[in-house]
Amino acid sequence: MKTTINHYSANAEHYYSLYQSISADSVHGYLEQALANTQPTTALDVGAGSGRDANWLAAKGWQVTATEPAEALLKLAKQHSKEKVIWCNAALPVLANLPTPHQHFDLILLSAVWMHLPIDDRPTAIKRLAELLSTNGRIYISLRFGPSDPERPMYPVNYEELQALAAENGLTARNLNPVPSKDGLKRNDVEWVTVELVRE
Repeated sequence: MKTTINHYSANAEHYYSLYQSISADSVHGYLEQALANTQPTTALDVGAGSGRDANWLAAKGWQVTATEPAEALLKLAKQHSKEKVIWCNAALPVLANLPTPHQHFDLILLSAVWMHLPIDDRPTAIKRLAELLSTNGRIYISLRFGPSDPERPMYPVNYEELQALAAENGLTARNLNPVPSKDGLKRNDVEWVTVELVRE
């Protein structure tokens, strides 16, 4: 993860502009539907990048804690952040630096994060996310299918692995789009699947 974090920090302005170039609405249409009749409470955006999604949730009334371990990208995101977003430098798999480490969240979002996490770290990550999830909360994790990038390594992902890890932690997984969706940044060799995790 260190190589990836350093890469995002060294190229913070590029990634900030890139992520801001596409709207959260277009990326998270599934989430718009899922949250349509949900009372906004507490949300955790893990690997929040430019803050696009955190600000989008805050605009809907959520009190958002946003984590971003790439220091320069975190700095840029904070400069353009809504008041309802609390930022911190914390990274998976343990998210050790959360401002309120014992808080529970009704919504946890990992958008374009899971593929950066080495396979051996994933059981610890799911265990930690399950600890942070409220009784009736939901976790949304996007799975990226496509080539890796040597400068920000990506590891293979699949729904079955995530489903098994979820079950080990008392969570049920649901694939929200069995037919992978096209990439919002128009990369022809990249597709996405979003998985929802809830308590059994």
